[in-house]
Amino acid sequence: MNSPSLIPGIPPLTLAQDIGPLTRLVFGERGASALARASDGISLWILGFNIIWFVFLMTLMFYWSVRYRRRKGVAAERSAHHNTPLELTWTIVPSLFLGYMFYRGLEGYLSNIVAPTNAEVIDIRGIKWEWTATYPNGANPPERTTIGGNTAAPILYVPVGRPVLFRMTSADVLHSFWIPDFRYKFDVIPNRYTNFWIEAEEPGEHWIFCAEYCGDRHSEMTALLRAVPADEYDRIVASWSIDLSQPPEVLGKIMVERKGGCAACHSVDGSTVIGPTWKDAWGNAVPLADGSSIPADDPQAWDNYARESIVNPSAKVHAGFPPVMTSYAGVFSDEEIGWIIAYIRTLSSKGAAAGAAEGGAAGQGAAEETGAGEQGGAPDEQPPQE
Repeated sequence: MNSPSLIPGIPPLTLAQDIGPLTRLVFGERGASALARASDGISLWILGFNIIWFVFLMTLMFYWSVRYRRRKGVAAERSAHHNTPLELTWTIVPSLFLGYMFYRGLEGYLSNIVAPTNAEVIDIRGIKWEWTATYPNGANPPERTTIGGNTAAPILYVPVGRPVLFRMTSADVLHSFWIPDFRYKFDVIPNRYTNFWIEAEEPGEHWIFCAEYCGDRHSEMTALLRAVPADEYDRIVASWSIDLSQPPEVLGKIMVERKGGCAACHSVDGSTVIGPTWKDAWGNAVPLADGSSIPADDPQAWDNYARESIVNPSAKVHAGFPPVMTSYAGVFSDEEIGWIIAYIRTLSSKGAAAGAAEGGAAGQGAAEETGAGEQGGAPDEQPPQE
């Protein structure tokens, strides 16, 4: 695929279409798409332009410094007050070059944000400090990998040879979705959509970063983009569909791993991250920053606390932890929040015990009702008549 020129009469740049020593020196490796290599081309052209003019001007400056240096007994020449041809030259000529740079930059910008009409739309959501993706079938990618200090970086799949549009928004602060191999990044802004598109040319993996400082773990806001053949991509995305007949705790675990980005701040093994661990959390007293606490012997109070912490996390802040969590209101439905609470309960021994007690109480109640019915029915029975 060649990058079409949006400016009539000006062909696309080809300076960095194929990797060479200069491209490898500046960019490390070949751009992953035609648009990426076009970006490399204009970047190298501007770099060369700057180097040439720098050498030219420094040479003139050195020459004039020597040629017109002050000498003993020689009066200094009087400086010219005005030179119209010279002033027009140093204004018009650089402006022509700057105009060319502007149009090349405009061409690259429009080429990256105006996607083909058949582009597949993947919704990207930035939240401190994770990228989440929702595919056209409503599925969220379940796979995770380790990138630097992020041990739960999501893996996003795209098809080879098909355009993909990233429609992006932020849940909290300003982020920037950056895929270096495709030479493009775009700000991800709260309460609005931004977008750009890519088309992978061959299978491979590409890192994703946040290029806008967004807080303590900005450097760990990473993901992996994996380009696979189109038929494999279709099969993988279809396999992500969720079977809603599964138990609530299983569905809650799926929501946490795929949709919420909860693992960025909460652990399930007892370790401390940004927020409190979920290991053995349910059913235990929770000290709050205002000096109060969530009682350990009130399951309903704990469930309400968990729900409120998801939709309004600043209402009751766990003592000892910073109030940095973003509201997930609108991200999870009430049903999905119920699933997540059911999953959190399974991570606690008290939660499992409470579930067993509820099940035992329900079974005992049913047995008592059955026994009462049998005993109550005996007097009504009439002895057979002779």
